[in-house]
Amino acid sequence: GGDIFDAAIRALSWGGRLVVIGFAAGRIPTIKANYLLLKNIEVSGLQISDYRKRMPDRMAECIGDIFALYDAGALRPLPATTFALADFAEALQLVRTRKADGRVVLLPHAGGAP
Repeated sequence: GGDIFDAAIRALSWGGRLVVIGFAAGRIPTIKANYLLLKNIEVSGLQISDYRKRMPDRMAECIGDIFALYDAGALRPLPATTFALADFAEALQLVRTRKADGRVVLLPHAGGAP
């Protein structure tokens, strides 16, 4: 949200660049154009779904590059933490307290056949 955006702008050094990819919560931030000039910074936005629609070949190339990095061992995604659906309160507590590393997944059929 806006508070994180404001802090990110303040943290940019002279000539820095901030790429906005979305807002999880809170207010939509605004920025004064003179601040961009004073710090000689750049702020741009990225809407990934537009690339899928407008440049599908480029998007496929980028996805291929990402998988190549993964195959080479250069990317190591965090493992998911799984919980049975019945244990949703424990999973929610892990997320709420920001102690989750990676994704938290609820399994509706954990312990039994799907």
